[in-house]
Amino acid sequence: MLSLHQSKGQFIKFTAMKKLGIFLFAFFVAVTAGVAQNPQRGGGDRQFTPEDLAKRQTERLVESLSVNKAQETKVYDLNLKYAKKGQELRTQMRDANDQARQEVRKKMTAQQAEKDVEMKKILTADQWKRYEALQKEMQQRMEQRRQGGGGGGF
Repeated sequence: MLSLHQSKGQFIKFTAMKKLGIFLFAFFVAVTAGVAQNPQRGGGDRQFTPEDLAKRQTERLVESLSVNKAQETKVYDLNLKYAKKGQELRTQMRDANDQARQEVRKKMTAQQAEKDVEMKKILTADQWKRYEALQKEMQQRMEQRRQGGGGGGF
């Protein structure tokens, strides 16, 4: 039979465990909600439409390269064109085996080169230099992310 002292100790342990359980549950909910709110950090809905993607890319270039309104329209149209093409390739990539993925990567690289040729026609020489620098930075961030180092995208 338990003495009064033992049952009081058990009650305190039970209360502490209950508080710990509530704390851990609240912490889990907060972390899960935070990840879902921030797709750049690994959660949420990362499926952008080609229009959304083109708009985001264009906004970043307008800000980074100081493009004028006429250029902005052309840059958006170009980004939209390649966002649609890229969406097709990403679908192929998702459904591909390792060998097919390498082929899709080659297509993506070729597509980016095509886009760059067209982009160079839209931008001034100074803007083009800055664009190339931005592309290089983005590529480095992607490499870091693939190696587990975090970072963002363009």
